[in-house]
Amino acid sequence: MTQDHVVQVSSTHITGNGNATVDYGGDAHYSCQVANPKGVLQVTWQRLFKDESIENLATYSNRFGKQVNEPYREKVIFKEASLTSTSITVKNVTWADESCYICSFNVYPDGSKRRQACLTVQGILEVNTSHSVSSRNEKEDREAVFSCSATGKPAPTIEWEISPGAASLERPATETVTSSHQTFTSSRSITLKVPPDWSGHVDCVMNSGTVGQRRERIPLSFYEEENKQEKGKRLPSFAIALIIIAISASCIAVVVAVIRQKRLKSKTRNESVV
Repeated sequence: MTQDHVVQVSSTHITGNGNATVDYGGDAHYSCQVANPKGVLQVTWQRLFKDESIENLATYSNRFGKQVNEPYREKVIFKEASLTSTSITVKNVTWADESCYICSFNVYPDGSKRRQACLTVQGILEVNTSHSVSSRNEKEDREAVFSCSATGKPAPTIEWEISPGAASLERPATETVTSSHQTFTSSRSITLKVPPDWSGHVDCVMNSGTVGQRRERIPLSFYEEENKQEKGKRLPSFAIALIIIAISASCIAVVVAVIRQKRLKSKTRNESVV
């Protein structure tokens, strides 16, 4: 998490950390201290939404101690709670947690002294990768297409790193569309010319060179691909088992029918003799 330096607001005499940018799934930390605690009765943490509405998150007072309101009891954790200094952690932040957070000291008889700091969430939420191979002559070079998509904020960048032995044929530009919560989904593909005995990989590198850089490896082995194709041509084990059971049942039925027929003939013969 990156944060501004501690600053002091002279009008309220409250110090604390400033605006924060946190990676998706990380924790955001906020703290406030009041210079003169005289007359402070309660400390309240609040959330300020974009529509200017305010919601209480947690409170502390000498009488009632620490109180975290629903539905924030697993989201907001008190790290320090007193009438002079307070700090909270917002756990496992998502896009929905983006807003401003206010520490409010309720001072008698002056009223509330407040300070706010805002949270921005960045990073990558979801990554999807795939690959496909042309079905040309297995003894010749073949074409393999690798694809990668990432959803996050700001719009993820996508770069490729290729293991030796393959040649790049086509590298289309990244395509980006807007998703929910003002996030973005970036998609990109690359086409390679690979020799028939190639066993390597392509790395999808997202947000290269940044703190939130992420890497997803897409392996490719023609030996494994051919095994998959052979397995695909074979009947599943449960289907083979069903066939064996059906054949066995048919054989048993034939044997039973033959035995019954013999017994019937034997019985008829005996009755004729009598």
